[in-house]
Amino acid sequence: MTSGLALEFEDVFAGRPGELEPRARALAATAAAITQAADALRDLVDAQRSAATDEIADAAAEASSGLRRAHGRYAGTASALTTFAVDLEPIQQDARAAVADAEYHQARATRLEGELDDLRTDITRAEADGSSTDGLYTDLWTTTDGVGFSNGQIAEARRRLNEARREIWDAADRAIDAIETAIEDGADSWRDNWDQFWDGVGDFLSMVGEWASEVLSVVVDALKELLSALVSALVVALMVVAAALLIGIAFLLLGPIGMLVLAGLLAASLLALAIAEVLRNPQRVAERNESTAPTGDADEDARNDAREARDYQDLMAQLARQDAAGGEDATEIRVVAVRDAQGNIVSWRVQLPSTQNWSLTNTDGALNDARTDAMLSLFPGVPTQYEEAVWDAMTQAGVFESDAPIMFTGWSLGGMMAGELATNPRVEGRVQSVFTAGSAIDKHYSDMPDGVRVTQINNGLDPVHTLEFLGLDPIDRVRVDGDWRTYRPLTWPVHHAGMYGAEAERYLPEPRRGDEIFFAAEGAGGYEDVYVADYTRGS
Repeated sequence: MTSGLALEFEDVFAGRPGELEPRARALAATAAAITQAADALRDLVDAQRSAATDEIADAAAEASSGLRRAHGRYAGTASALTTFAVDLEPIQQDARAAVADAEYHQARATRLEGELDDLRTDITRAEADGSSTDGLYTDLWTTTDGVGFSNGQIAEARRRLNEARREIWDAADRAIDAIETAIEDGADSWRDNWDQFWDGVGDFLSMVGEWASEVLSVVVDALKELLSALVSALVVALMVVAAALLIGIAFLLLGPIGMLVLAGLLAASLLALAIAEVLRNPQRVAERNESTAPTGDADEDARNDAREARDYQDLMAQLARQDAAGGEDATEIRVVAVRDAQGNIVSWRVQLPSTQNWSLTNTDGALNDARTDAMLSLFPGVPTQYEEAVWDAMTQAGVFESDAPIMFTGWSLGGMMAGELATNPRVEGRVQSVFTAGSAIDKHYSDMPDGVRVTQINNGLDPVHTLEFLGLDPIDRVRVDGDWRTYRPLTWPVHHAGMYGAEAERYLPEPRRGDEIFFAAEGAGGYEDVYVADYTRGS
């Protein structure tokens, strides 16, 4: 290891446990030889029968006693050094892994910083041409977050190396205590030869400040999570107060009769929306198939490999691109068949876009609109055109011709739909995972099948994930996380796919155990077959 971090922590890699153990074995062999010599001298003393040999017997007895004390020192030191060598080796292995991680992320951060320059140039050109920059800004945010994540991993590697220093210090303390105990008789003569047994341990006092910093970092992260939960509760309280104020103002302006009329109109409007959802069917206006299967062309295969999702941040990036592709005119639904190297379907991943059409009176645009938002919040359980479109896309993709497990994923409205679909009896026993961000899905906690891994990331400043309305029971709020895990960052921007992707990478740089099957293996180890369908509202 020749990196700057390896040089900075070179003391961690000192000590050479591979050399300590042979030295310890040599000491143990010496101790055994001392025991044999002491026993021989004792036999000599026991064999003396002549007064003429009393002086020899006394000298032999004294020598035997001295040898036995020396045996204790040699054997104790050998045991201590052996224990230290055993403790030291795995610590150094983890430290080497930390340096390797840091070197990888340093290279990654440098590469991504170069991509940022290219993206900024592309954005400038697009703005000059009057072209859309939505996708470019999403990539810019994702790449910026990638740089931040890699810098965070470099800091994490430094933390691990400081932890290694602390652990080596503790192991050294234990060894020193054991050796001092072993050589407390005649210690002076042993201290002269101390260095030959203690090569490379180094000075570990600097780790104290780093250790304190690590402890404080853990405490700060925990407090931040708690603060995020409290902010979410405050957001809900403020919305309730605002709603109460609006109702109070309306009552003062309209009076009791006017309020009844207004309530009747709202109820009638909502009922009309619900009826329209049930009576009308979504229209599939386009469909296509995409694949990242190996082609034999190295460049093409590399591009295909880069298109595959490896983790939750990649999922968020794909969902953002779905939002941009469909826009307010159509809903793009992607059903991904994850295959192994032999082409067998390992799993299905159903990706659902967020709200892109904000019209309550939309009749021929995208299904992921404000009407569906209102339906999922106010009439949970009533099928929407968006939901019917998802079932149609899953059927066309062949999901129901397979028994492979299913993951539903989406953010904002897409996450709400994911929670709704995961509890539907049509996929009972098939759903294994749900991943959402900034989505109101707590209402589904009590009816989510056992064993389904639910992973949600909810920014404490984001009000969207608090908009549960009907269907939220007390048990949905008071729960113990197990399969259901909620991560609560407190960050800015409040509601953004790129931000949630960055937080997903921060909390979960690798998929949760069991979720690996929903991501294709790199290279030729697996690939994705993707059914893509566009839908609009129909009559």
